[in-house]
Amino acid sequence: MTRCLQKAVLVATPSLLLGLIPIAAEAATFSTPLDEATILDVSAAFSEGTLTSSELTQMYLDRIAEFDQAGPTINSVAYLNPDALEDAAALDELRSQGTVLGPLHGIPVLIKDSYDVEGLPTTNGVEVFKTLIAQDDAFSVSQLREAGAVILGKANMSTWAFSYDGISEAYGPVINPYAPDRTPGGSSSGSGAAIAAGFAMFAMGGETGGSIRVPSAHNSLVGLKPSAGLISVDGTWPLVAERDAVGPMAKSVADVAFAMEALVDFDPNNIWNPYIPEIPESPDYSSALDDTSLEGVVLGLPRSYIGKGDPAKGESFPLDPQISEAFEQAKRDLRAQGATLVEVDIPAHETWFIDYLVNGNPPYDYPTDSSRNLQSRAYYYEQLIKSYDDDEIKSFVDLLDILPEDYEFYDYVKQVADTIAAGDAKPWEDLPLVDQALEAIAKLRTLEYEDFMEAKGIDAFVFPTLNYLAPPQGEEANEVYATYGSLPARFEANILGLPGITVPMGYSKEGIPMSLEFMGNYFGEAEIIGYAYDYEQATMLRRPPVLVPEPATVSALVVVGLSAFGLKRKRN
Repeated sequence: MTRCLQKAVLVATPSLLLGLIPIAAEAATFSTPLDEATILDVSAAFSEGTLTSSELTQMYLDRIAEFDQAGPTINSVAYLNPDALEDAAALDELRSQGTVLGPLHGIPVLIKDSYDVEGLPTTNGVEVFKTLIAQDDAFSVSQLREAGAVILGKANMSTWAFSYDGISEAYGPVINPYAPDRTPGGSSSGSGAAIAAGFAMFAMGGETGGSIRVPSAHNSLVGLKPSAGLISVDGTWPLVAERDAVGPMAKSVADVAFAMEALVDFDPNNIWNPYIPEIPESPDYSSALDDTSLEGVVLGLPRSYIGKGDPAKGESFPLDPQISEAFEQAKRDLRAQGATLVEVDIPAHETWFIDYLVNGNPPYDYPTDSSRNLQSRAYYYEQLIKSYDDDEIKSFVDLLDILPEDYEFYDYVKQVADTIAAGDAKPWEDLPLVDQALEAIAKLRTLEYEDFMEAKGIDAFVFPTLNYLAPPQGEEANEVYATYGSLPARFEANILGLPGITVPMGYSKEGIPMSLEFMGNYFGEAEIIGYAYDYEQATMLRRPPVLVPEPATVSALVVVGLSAFGLKRKRN
């Protein structure tokens, strides 16, 4: 029996186990701090009647008040849901009547501020958007509610989802709880820092070019960037529609699996529906939580991402020495779990970077005209703005009369606004180049990635999530990126649309988190969840940040049977 299944049995039949082995059960009773508790931990406490969702929600609210809004002022939570306690009480009432909606029933979660949450503001990190109140939930928020999650509030994020620095003009900078002078990663900065610091059970992030995996790595979390189109992005602010994805960020692989089971479902408004395989019904990612998943598995080590790339191909980014040392230990751990490791070069990677970016030969008629990205972004921006029914900002174009011309992102706003004003904002279905681009990407992914894996007998790829430690905030970060690059596997995950899951790999001598990434086949989330779980259970490397100590007030759970800046506005 796997460790996860053993825990599931404890959750399902705690009274039976207590009756059979009272001494062992009594010995297993202990307090779990909020920054270490998992969904299985609190589910056991819910089942035993030693904890309610209302009590848990209040614990998180107290902890946010003490450490996010005061104390070290992590500043990861942008906006609290005023109905959180009422929602939790309703879920408690359902439980008392014998209705449990699933593993997420009564679990408090945070939502990145690029998602719509009915009744709450959606700023996308933009100051002037603080008046925009969502009239409906984003698809993924609706899915979480249906699964019984308590929406605790909105997580802070980088303005316009542009950067890894985690700085929002709307709510200020997010602080890395492991190292206050280092970036927390972005753009899902608040999601990462909040979960690391113990302000919710898990959070939703969004990624176009690393915005789930980077903050997960910098905050010692498990973060899953899913396959393009697997989870509908409807109701979230886009950046590049062909690359945007949303996914969960949590303290454990199991928590991510439970979240994914709630999030993955068919959405008629999913713009990816014409281009993706059929969405699985009742996905069972938790069945992949097996601590023998790595036995007999062949893992490819992409030379481009382990410091062994060809300098002539622009692949000479090194590994930070501490990352390299941790990765060598990770390889030993993977082999000890029964995996075979082989160093390889991924053909699709060379095709994209050399044939296309260097030699100018786009693969499979991939369209080089990127105007489609601006047109679709402008269209979906405008649709979102109109949905808020705001008295002042009725169209994105109105921002040109509100923002001063010296606003940092004025040129960006004007480009989008001018596209709308010219009538060039178009949905995907009206842009033939979208079909052409996605068809080319699908061919590249199939013929030069997945077929290559099959021919070589490779089940997945593994490499350090980042080849550098979280850089200092400010200009020094640019020096780090110049030396090490910005993110391994951005091409595979964000252009080919492949899934990647990052899991803690240890800490530097300064206490900076380091992470390992597993990358699989398109729609291959279950497999890489299993590999990540096996590695996680074999190493158990995550530890909560010491910079955010437990409050003096009681904010721990007693569980049974489980170990286991202001922005100036322009006026007319």
